[in-house]
Amino acid sequence: MTDILGKTEEIVKKAKKLGAEEVIARTTFGKYKQVRFSNNQVDITVAWNDYVTDITLARKKRLVATQIHDFRDVDASIKQLIGLAKVSEENPTFGGFAKGSFSYAKSQPDKKLEDLENPAELVFGAIDAAEKEAGSKVDSGGILFTKFEDVYQVSSEGPVGTDRRSAIEFSIRAFSEQEASGHGVECSSTLKNFKPSRAGAKAGEIAKLARSPKVGDEGVYDVVFDPLIFGSIIGQWAGMASAFNVLVQMSVFVDKLGKKVGPKTVTLKDNPAAYSVSQRVFDDEGVPTKGNVFIDHGVLKTYLHNTSTARIFKAKTTGNAGLVAPGPWNVEMEPGDMSKDELFEDVDNGLYLTNTWYTRFQNQAKGDFSTIPRDGIFLIEKGRIKQSLKDLRISDNVLTMLGNVAGISKERQHVHWWMEADPPSLSPYVLIKNVHMTKSR
Repeated sequence: MTDILGKTEEIVKKAKKLGAEEVIARTTFGKYKQVRFSNNQVDITVAWNDYVTDITLARKKRLVATQIHDFRDVDASIKQLIGLAKVSEENPTFGGFAKGSFSYAKSQPDKKLEDLENPAELVFGAIDAAEKEAGSKVDSGGILFTKFEDVYQVSSEGPVGTDRRSAIEFSIRAFSEQEASGHGVECSSTLKNFKPSRAGAKAGEIAKLARSPKVGDEGVYDVVFDPLIFGSIIGQWAGMASAFNVLVQMSVFVDKLGKKVGPKTVTLKDNPAAYSVSQRVFDDEGVPTKGNVFIDHGVLKTYLHNTSTARIFKAKTTGNAGLVAPGPWNVEMEPGDMSKDELFEDVDNGLYLTNTWYTRFQNQAKGDFSTIPRDGIFLIEKGRIKQSLKDLRISDNVLTMLGNVAGISKERQHVHWWMEADPPSLSPYVLIKNVHMTKSR
């Protein structure tokens, strides 16, 4: 599809001729499939293709962007964008796009995902797995989504790259009672490693355990976090490692470089690896992506940078652009030396949390936040689940929780869920001591 690359290059040239100082155009040709289901039945299966070109240009420190479909109205869109740049406010943090030419790793898409003919079959296998765990009366619903994308990116500053990306994601919620639900996800860049029945079985298992919940008591608990909820948590931590968030004082990691922010057992890395649903070989500036350890054995080692923030901090870009704000692609927590069962055995009186939503910060600079656990909430006594609970909220602090990590499992799961667990992550089960729980109602 060299013609697509040529058309993308032409957009950059036209924008330069019309007065843009720097331009990046990225065209994505995507093939997508989606299956939605409820009440244990498939509601709709759809498939579509799309050409989308994202255009970002800079003029006198004014950064503007637009999006066009199917290469329609290119000239008019660029002229409108140039006009917008002329009347926009300067962006004082903008330091230009990355310059030079780069070599990129070979893309590793799964052609079988592009050719997947009947994705609904995968859904029915997961529904059956949920029923085996929770009984035939369990009510399951959710979504299956696949993508296969060809990406063509051209920068006026030199970088030109092509990439192929594939992903398949599955999310299922199972209800055994009105207030008893479980959530499971399965994510992969390939069909080979994708087993939606695992998500169905987990959703059914949690839904069964969650029956007859009682209102939980406020207090301070030792908490075992499931990979799904913990993926949401480390996604928040990784977002605060963005140099832009540090710059605008919306991070707990301001002035923390080289300092201890957690125990030695905690190592966190951003890695858009081949297994991830966010795999990529270059960032939005065309810089090659790589793994970046931002917390190494409890010490904050780096912020995540694009070219602009790197200049401000006198550092190097980490391949995390974001043309305005750099951010994580896929967050990995290094595994620990305990099994999931051993984490539970370490809890005499605590909680097991499986999922969350509505995470809100009262103060991002200090890290004060709250979030509402959803689906299974369980009381643990002497290492065993004793009772299903409801109506509890985590009300705590990022640095406090990070510092109170007391155990990390060997097992890890690749999780992504658009509602909360975003960006994707490779998350273990984690035990955190002294977590503050309040009422959610």
